[in-house]
Amino acid sequence: MIKTIALRFWQVGRDGFRLWWLAPIIPLIVILPEFIQHIAEIKLGLFASLDAFKQMQNDPDRWFYGYFKIAGLFLGILAAARFWAAQSQSARWWSLRTIAWRPFLIALALNCVATIGLLPLEGRLDETALQIVNVAVSIATLPLLVVMIGAFLGDATTSLKKAYRSGWGQALMMAIMFFAVMLGLQPLHQFNHTLAMGQPAYLVWLLMVWDSLLVGAMATLAGTALHHGYVKLGEPIP
Repeated sequence: MIKTIALRFWQVGRDGFRLWWLAPIIPLIVILPEFIQHIAEIKLGLFASLDAFKQMQNDPDRWFYGYFKIAGLFLGILAAARFWAAQSQSARWWSLRTIAWRPFLIALALNCVATIGLLPLEGRLDETALQIVNVAVSIATLPLLVVMIGAFLGDATTSLKKAYRSGWGQALMMAIMFFAVMLGLQPLHQFNHTLAMGQPAYLVWLLMVWDSLLVGAMATLAGTALHHGYVKLGEPIP
């Protein structure tokens, strides 16, 4: 089992970077808005010092580009996941025709209901109790993630019944692999910004180019992790 899991992690790393030449537009979806925001940050003087960063990190001009950056990251992750699913469906990764829309929308709606249902508890429960409830709801709704991702990847056999009966392992693998990528690379992403503080202009530009490439890698690896985590252990990766 350990060897099988380790192999799957290796496949995520291998295929996440293979996307850069198999479908270079996917990392570019992430890299371009990320770098455009960095251009705006440099022009604002965000990296002049730590104090400047703290004062301007919520600047409206910075966040105008930030929304596009977040959208690019989200779309890049989804595109990466779709790319690998399309390999076994004789479809283009950008085509939406193979998505199983009915189970996808049902799972999405239930996730929204679960999230909205927690809102009235804020202010009525203390912080510890609220966290316990949040964790319990998150665990209880894990199979909904399996349905959503499976349907998005084009698995027409996915359903709530199937997910709650046998999808717990898939949900766990997707969550572990996804967060291993995001939480593993996020500190480096933050360190790039810290390192850029007060540096000469040429070094700031180099760091921000590197940072944009890093965020592109985060997206391709995270999207690949969602797809590969959905494929049950022991089954071949398409």
